[in-house]
Amino acid sequence: MGKTTHQLVIPDTGEVVGSLYEGDRIYRGKSDDYLKSTIELNKGEPYAKLYMRPMFALARALSGSELQMVYYLLSYLSYDSGIVMNANGKPLSRQIIAQDINLAVKTVDKILQSLHSKQVIGKHNNGREVHFTMNPWLFMRGKRINKTLYEFFKNSRWAKVYDIKRGESNGDHKKE
Repeated sequence: MGKTTHQLVIPDTGEVVGSLYEGDRIYRGKSDDYLKSTIELNKGEPYAKLYMRPMFALARALSGSELQMVYYLLSYLSYDSGIVMNANGKPLSRQIIAQDINLAVKTVDKILQSLHSKQVIGKHNNGREVHFTMNPWLFMRGKRINKTLYEFFKNSRWAKVYDIKRGESNGDHKKE
C-alpha cells in the first residue's frame, strides 16, 4: 500500500472506518450500471484517435491516395513520439511502405511529400534514415505527446484550429 491520502469517517460519530491510498479509485454504482449496459469492442486491438474538428477540412485537402496513405500510416503510429514505426521500434522506411502497399517507391515519395507539404506528416532526417511523424493535432495514440513533437507541429495549419495558448478549442469551426 502507498501513502494514505484520505480517511473515511462517519460524520455523526467521527469514527475512522477506512483509508484511501495513493492510486486508489472510488467505484460508484453508476460506474457499475454503465459497465453492465455496455460492451468493450475489439478488446486488445490497437487504435489511434483522431480529432473531429479538423477532419472535414482534412478530407477536402487530401486526395484519395493521400487518405489511403494516412490510413496505412495510422496503423504504425507510436505513442508519445508520433513516429510511424513497426512494433519492434524501427521506423517505417519508404521502401517498406512501398512494398507493403504495392506501389513504386517514387509514387510513395510523391504521396509522402504531398502529405508533408500539407502538414499532415513530418519528415525528419536522422543520419541516412528518414523518419515520419503524424501531426498530433489530427491523430495520436495515448493522451500525451512528447515536447519535440509538440514543437514540430504547434504552428501547423491544423494546430491553428485550436487555441494552443490556453490548451482549449477556440470554438471557431470555420477557421480552417
